[in-house]
Amino acid sequence: MAFKQLLPLHNLNFQMNRVLTHGAEACREEELLEIAPKLREFDPKAWFDQWNMLAQRAEGEGRLMHAAYYHRMSEFFLPEGVPEKTNAYEDFSRCFYAATKDENLEVFEVPYEGSSLPAIRLPANDPKGVVVLHGGFDSFIEEFYLYLREFPAAGYTVIIFEGPGQGRPLRSGLKMKHEWEKPVAAVLDFFELDGVTLIGVSLGGYLALRAAAYEPRIRHVVAWNVVWDALRGYNRDKPESFFAAIRNGEKEAINAMAAAVRKQDDAVDWMITHGMYITGSETPFDYLYEFTRYQTKELSPLIEQDVLLLAGENDHFVPVEFLELQKAALTAARSVRTRLFTAEEGGDQHCQVGRIDLATGEILDWLDSLHNEERGSSHVVRTR
Repeated sequence: MAFKQLLPLHNLNFQMNRVLTHGAEACREEELLEIAPKLREFDPKAWFDQWNMLAQRAEGEGRLMHAAYYHRMSEFFLPEGVPEKTNAYEDFSRCFYAATKDENLEVFEVPYEGSSLPAIRLPANDPKGVVVLHGGFDSFIEEFYLYLREFPAAGYTVIIFEGPGQGRPLRSGLKMKHEWEKPVAAVLDFFELDGVTLIGVSLGGYLALRAAAYEPRIRHVVAWNVVWDALRGYNRDKPESFFAAIRNGEKEAINAMAAAVRKQDDAVDWMITHGMYITGSETPFDYLYEFTRYQTKELSPLIEQDVLLLAGENDHFVPVEFLELQKAALTAARSVRTRLFTAEEGGDQHCQVGRIDLATGEILDWLDSLHNEERGSSHVVRTR
């Protein structure tokens, strides 16, 4: 489904398109059009009420995948600690696994720091390779199922996992840290993997490159969104003095600035609220300071893998200039391939929402080209 303009506020419109992009498998477009006139302002309660209404309707009619996506959207903007957020997440999970109970989908719990990381495996027969995928700032592993079902048919076993600060680990108390090589290592250990392709989506584009810099069992890495510098990307309109104030620890000034901006910009308000939630930060300053670590400038020369960088020319979260900055910094990579999706072809939005098939097609083409190059080599991918 093409990216559509259904709501006036871009962030709300983008989130609605995250469901619409999967077409009839995830939603009924007429139902999204039904609630759109009631969601013209940033109002987390109204957002919850409308999506929850659709979720209850879909569940009552036995449309469990639709219900799962609607429950997921209903909780999206609710703040931490609100009972409706917890309930909606549990309803989302329940409906998703009921909808996929007869699918070729395996569920695991990967031990991690006294807790666990959920993982889903979509096995391929006689796989050419193994793809490990994770999200970023706000995704659940179940959301990637409709993205990736074609990969096993193309010869690639897929493992999707949630790390600290994501999905159920976040709700279990595991907060996000920039050292993403640690959860990746736990997943590779658990499944006894080597020579894998790691894909990071959205903020996961930073996280995956970070992991590749320090984890040699990653052979290929995809930044499905190039996050060269998360703090600057998510605050692209701010003057240099703003970033200097964060680096210099000017906590009161930054918190005051954040309070003022949050009243004026719904996207900023949500990003700060959610950023504090996933990182366990007590103030906006603490979250922003933590995100000074989420940049790839220093670690890029350590990346020796084959790298694929994906970007959209109208990405509202990440500046398009990051693509060339990241490419130039990968001085030790075995190979670097880039793809900038344009408005003309329809993949210009963040993470190609509206034309996700363009991104998955690019990834599969790249994987096949690498597989053909490596065929006959001593390199082996092992799976448990």
